Amino acid sequence: MGNITHLQNNLPHDYRLLPGESVLHVQDHPDQPHSEYEPSSLREILRLTRASSPHEIGKTGPAVAALSRHTDSTDTPDHLRLYEVIFGRDSLRVAIDLISSYPELARATTLELARMQGLEDHFEREEELGRIVHEARDPNDPIALQLTKSRGWGWPYYATVDATPEFIRTLTAYCQRSEENRAFLSELYVDRHGNTQTMSHALELALLWITRRLSSNEEGILEYCTPLEFGAENQVWKDSWDAYHHADGTLANHKRGIASIEVQVTAYDALIDAAILYEDILDDPNRAKHLRHQANELKQAIFSLFWTDEKGGYFVLGTDRDKNGTLRQLKVRTSNMGHVLNSRLLEGDDPKLVHMRSCVIKQILSPEMLNISGIRTLASDEVRFRPGAYQNGSVWLWDTHHIAKGLRRLGYRTEANDLDQRLLNVVKQTKMFPEYVRGDDLSVPRINTQTIILWDDVNKRENVVEQPPQEVQAWTVAAILATKQRLSRDI
Repeated sequence: MGNITHLQNNLPHDYRLLPGESVLHVQDHPDQPHSEYEPSSLREILRLTRASSPHEIGKTGPAVAALSRHTDSTDTPDHLRLYEVIFGRDSLRVAIDLISSYPELARATTLELARMQGLEDHFEREEELGRIVHEARDPNDPIALQLTKSRGWGWPYYATVDATPEFIRTLTAYCQRSEENRAFLSELYVDRHGNTQTMSHALELALLWITRRLSSNEEGILEYCTPLEFGAENQVWKDSWDAYHHADGTLANHKRGIASIEVQVTAYDALIDAAILYEDILDDPNRAKHLRHQANELKQAIFSLFWTDEKGGYFVLGTDRDKNGTLRQLKVRTSNMGHVLNSRLLEGDDPKLVHMRSCVIKQILSPEMLNISGIRTLASDEVRFRPGAYQNGSVWLWDTHHIAKGLRRLGYRTEANDLDQRLLNVVKQTKMFPEYVRGDDLSVPRINTQTIILWDDVNKRENVVEQPPQEVQAWTVAAILATKQRLSRDI
């Protein structure tokens, strides 16, 4: 008891412990000396893509997910070496955020992911036909070996539901940039089984994966549920085990399917994107018509299942199912709802759409969601909110950037520009490109300087509720670089 009391004394006096939680470990991390100068987003994107100059970006493959700010690997702590590989979701997000300036990165990224696209059902890899890879590690990588031993994962590992629709979106964005780019659908690659295919074949496989998932679901939505005992529990960008929960703090039921709002929205846009390719390039209007029909069915499901009029109206985090399989809303206000703004979903003058847009924007910019750095991942009045929690209160820069793009898309330029400035200020203040920053109410951006590990007696597991962020995170670098380049074009 004395040790626990000592550990709790190391926490801030107002630190929120939930019922059944106790402190296992608190470690302070001394602040590392940073450069007095603001770091260069261009320099870091060159490092992340292994390019020697801006003209080389896209010629050496996709971006890795993160790097240490230390260029000498001997100075890099182990926890900052975890993500120096290709993650499907991450590399696609970087590519699409930078497509205006570096379109060949989108080409290289989709081409490499097509080469690794799933071709069979494989249990340990969670591979499925058409599925885009989540984490592309060499099976002999020490981290891969450790994960295989402790969690039973096979390699490459495919446990993501958003990378496949993001693949379609990025492929479409590249093809639509120019007449020359349209020929990319005919480009050849060699798949995992050694067969030569075209990029239009990879597109069709990705659509097949989405269609099968939607058609096999009773409500027609895109759910995830790992079949592995220790598989990735949340197969979306908010992948920490406690990110999906109900308003009372109870975790979502991971033994049944879980659906996240932003995944449905991305899948909806991907179906429309694919329809455009089939109309404009592949000359198959019937296929395009069918895809638009699928998209409309998904749109109606989103409005029916993910909207609530409570608390002024908002899109809920997602849905889960009770032990009998009955669908339940995860009624918490999160940054995920803001992704709806950067979509076709709410475009139009229909009063219902105008109302939903207004409600979401009001929620996103409310004091509970907005802080000095950007949009909190979880509203500050929700039960599981903690300002330093990985995805339950912190501010992720890419997330806020995505929301800002949505605001600008809908004509809210002042609000979008304000979010951009908050992100630029984070980099200016921290002198790094952090994965995330704290979601507290202080007047300057802050990063976590402690690792805090709790014991959750309700769920019978440890929870690393706070830890320092990755220092050079690819999503963050891409968001900052894209923002600066847009500002330079607007001058």
